[in-house]
Amino acid sequence: MDILILASPNYKQKSVHEAGVNLEIYHTQMPEQFIKLEGTQIAGVLKLYSADLGEANIPGGTVKHVYSPKRKGQGKAGISRPGLIATSEGLTLEALAQDPKFSLFQGIAHEIGHYWWNFGVEQGDWVNEAFAEYFSAIAVEKLSSKEEFRAVVADYRKQVAALPPDAPPLATVPQWSGFVVRYYKGSLMLDNLRQIMGDEKFFQASREFYQSYTGKPTGTTEFRAFWKAKLGTQANLVDAWLDSPGGVPAGKSMEAAAN
Repeated sequence: MDILILASPNYKQKSVHEAGVNLEIYHTQMPEQFIKLEGTQIAGVLKLYSADLGEANIPGGTVKHVYSPKRKGQGKAGISRPGLIATSEGLTLEALAQDPKFSLFQGIAHEIGHYWWNFGVEQGDWVNEAFAEYFSAIAVEKLSSKEEFRAVVADYRKQVAALPPDAPPLATVPQWSGFVVRYYKGSLMLDNLRQIMGDEKFFQASREFYQSYTGKPTGTTEFRAFWKAKLGTQANLVDAWLDSPGGVPAGKSMEAAAN
């Protein structure tokens, strides 16, 4: 376990209560319009994920997003802990200065995703990152536009296509390295499974996977067994994605991932 401490004598608080969602945003100098829009976005993402996956365990039932008044930070939108997201205020303000339309929407959606996708352990941590990343793309699709979703997936493909041929497969990628493999190749695999299964079966299976394994140490072995059972006669698709080094696996069974 770790302890995350965020403090400032200048914090301002904005509370949002929308359709059963309780949210508190803390910042020192973020633009009011940015904070207002973010509150609506976070509420939308929480409702979307809850509808698709069931309720997550959020301590106290309130999500807190804290902009740390540090200049540096980590990740696209920071880090996530149960009921908490911490983001660098300095980096966000720099991004806004360069692009007034800058948005943390997908990055925040990824961090919110970890309220659900957090049970993959050690090497199986890729399970957490692949699902959190792909569900952040789904949030873009459902709450923004299909066009933006297609652009996100196209970027995943571009990044994965640039992997060296000997890049580790998902089944062996180390926990703290292989970002493109764990986040983007994992997302492309889930997108391929969604195309093969169709939306209804894919989201039903995702909900079942979450509810069956949450709170239990989970890794590649459990992922492989669960999703192969769901695919039936096309179960080899899961093995191909998990065991292939480099980029997108070759073969006709992968054609859906490139369309």
